[in-house]
Amino acid sequence: MGSAVVKRIDEIFMEMAQKYITAREELRAKYRAVGKTLLFVHEVCGCSEKRKMRLRFPELERAETYNARFAVGELIEEALKHRFKNEGDFTYMKELNVDGKQYVICGTLDILDPETKTPIEVKYQTALKDEPKEHHILQLRLYLWLLGAQRGELLYVSPDGIKSFIVEKSLTEKEVIELIKEERAPRWIEWECKYCQYQPFCNKSVIKHR
Repeated sequence: MGSAVVKRIDEIFMEMAQKYITAREELRAKYRAVGKTLLFVHEVCGCSEKRKMRLRFPELERAETYNARFAVGELIEEALKHRFKNEGDFTYMKELNVDGKQYVICGTLDILDPETKTPIEVKYQTALKDEPKEHHILQLRLYLWLLGAQRGELLYVSPDGIKSFIVEKSLTEKEVIELIKEERAPRWIEWECKYCQYQPFCNKSVIKHR
């Protein structure tokens, strides 16, 4: 009995690795073959150096899918999709020309409210805060740009309870281009290096290596 449970849990982790790593890199390779650079929403909104490190050290990203917190967040998202009667993935793409180079921006929305058509981004947190996090707002505004929408919802799920925040106004195409061109490493200097699995190998880290 116990071994069957362990096997099923291992399958869940393998499915996450397929969804978040294998399938994404296959899609990236597909666009690379035709001279286009594929960037996912979390890459555009995060450290530009981390994008490069992810390609250099794919085994570290694969190991991250076995993070227990990551798994809990995935299970919560799947449960909410079921409750909202969402089927399949809501993947959206837009192409941009940035200084003569072709980019494809891609994002998969967590939930689309079937009644209001409101895009909902789900975030699992160990504790709830009074305000939404700045990088989560940026991510959702980028999703709104991809969808051509102007209003979305950030849904925080935690052992403390649930909180939601409405985010209005999508990013503009000009703002998206600026994010791509900025090449900020780290983008969120207060915390990004602290939680980055590539930090020990990165010469852009603000945390001093010993």
